Amino acid sequence: MAYFIFMAGRFIFKESKEDAVTQPRGLWAATILFAIFAFAILAFDDIAMSVDLQTLLFGGFVLLFIIAGPVVAMRVFKRACPIMTHTMFFLLAIGFVAIYRLNPSLASAQFIFAVIGFAVSLLIPAIFRIFSQIEKLEKLFLVLCAGLIGIVFIADILGSIIGIPLVSIDEFGAARWVSIFGISFQPSEIAKPLFVLYLACAFRFKPSIGKLVFIGLASAGMVGILVLQRDLGSALMFFMVFMVIFYTSTGSRPLFLGGFAAFAAASVVAYQLFPHLRIRVAAWLNPWPLMANESFQLTQSLFAIATWGPFGAGLGRGMANWIPVVERDIIFSAIAEEFGWVFGLLFICLYAMILLRGTDMARRAKRPLYALMTLGFTVFITFQAFVSIGGNIRLIPMTGITLPLVSYGGSSVFITIIMLGILNWLNGQLREEEE
Repeated sequence: MAYFIFMAGRFIFKESKEDAVTQPRGLWAATILFAIFAFAILAFDDIAMSVDLQTLLFGGFVLLFIIAGPVVAMRVFKRACPIMTHTMFFLLAIGFVAIYRLNPSLASAQFIFAVIGFAVSLLIPAIFRIFSQIEKLEKLFLVLCAGLIGIVFIADILGSIIGIPLVSIDEFGAARWVSIFGISFQPSEIAKPLFVLYLACAFRFKPSIGKLVFIGLASAGMVGILVLQRDLGSALMFFMVFMVIFYTSTGSRPLFLGGFAAFAAASVVAYQLFPHLRIRVAAWLNPWPLMANESFQLTQSLFAIATWGPFGAGLGRGMANWIPVVERDIIFSAIAEEFGWVFGLLFICLYAMILLRGTDMARRAKRPLYALMTLGFTVFITFQAFVSIGGNIRLIPMTGITLPLVSYGGSSVFITIIMLGILNWLNGQLREEEE
């Protein structure tokens, strides 16, 4: 991990236009070596002195994916950002290892979704060639995004009519997943790129007062639907992306501060309406008296991070399986427990590099549309990582959202790969503009 961060930093600060389209072999090698050693450790049983062939087989598939993936991506996208590409595969490798350690069957499903997502992302250059003037699709993006966010309500009503439940509800009453023919997906995840594309198209020119009101009401309506579905983590993500794009486009500080004031007021109302939100806030403020029940997940997360010191218990020797829903909500703590909090700090730097590259791309963009698209996708990925890790370490209340590319979640890993694919395509467009 330290070598990967060092090589990535060296590449970022010494990058030239010629280097920008080459393959940083140090990053590639670091990812490959990490996967080889990690799955070798997981496969070897030092007590029985045996090797698990199933683990080696899965590790072989992962190794093939992370070897071929960056090469294919750099060729398909031509001027793809090497840092974003290799960071994506390194995060995926860490996720495969961490999830396999906890639940091999979930790791296999995660791998399948990641491969499908990567394959679909390779179509992005062709899609944008066909729809070269995407600003003309502004209304379509809005309709599709609103439809996806509202489809949970429609599926719930339809399921009641036909007598087959089509919506999955978690232990806190959040209706996030739609199940059709045994396949579950999270519509709010699929809506993320559409929301960014809509806002980028709508704000590519400074909007009039009337249009600004319409954009604000449409965005507030979608966030409100997510709140009614008790998907508060996604609601927070959509709100933050809207505020960043809105402020970047308009530069209006009074409206920007007013938006956060409205969000604060809405948070108070949500706190009063939803009992599970009050439980999470109480567990965040003082988890120790509630550690037997309400804050059990959070306290176990803190114990996992702190117990084994800077270098961790060692891969395969932790006890993260004791934490409820660890593969989805607390994966960072499981990683820090076995790899150590030093590894955890370096792990956070991976998302910081995506943020650094994304903001730099947005700064260089000459077209406002490309700048806002880049900023929106970057904020979705990195702010989600901040919220997920912040909940694990008790920096903020837990929201239950996934850690991008690492936590288990088919819809999440699929859409995150798609968003990074669009960022790679945008990087190529920016390079062409500069040339």
